Amino acid sequence: MSDTSQITLIRKLYDAMGDVNVFKSLLADDAEWDIAEGFPNGGVYRGIDTVINDFFPFLADFDEFYAKGDEYFESGDHVIVLGHYFGLTKRGRRVQSRFAHIWTIRDGKIRRLQQTADTLLIAQALGK
Repeated sequence: MSDTSQITLIRKLYDAMGDVNVFKSLLADDAEWDIAEGFPNGGVYRGIDTVINDFFPFLADFDEFYAKGDEYFESGDHVIVLGHYFGLTKRGRRVQSRFAHIWTIRDGKIRRLQQTADTLLIAQALGK
């Protein structure tokens, strides 16, 4: 069974591996990132520039950090992804943490992310 257009869109985001230009091309201008408290830079970010400039700087604490979706589900204008974060901190600590992402898609662009994750493992890897 092939992916729907919405799941394909979300897979492109994960495949970008943090490439800001790809992110910008997939996000709506009024994108909203709702990140679990306890996650690095957790909080709510509104607008594509705010998402890129204010949320993603946490990546500076890592030599490597990416998200990999394991299971994808679609319901209306939402794509739900269960997966794992993988990281290597600047201190040389490896981390793997589960997440659930709920994506909202509008007019072929990613409008919203609601994220929840095992934040404790990431905080421990960062020495917090």
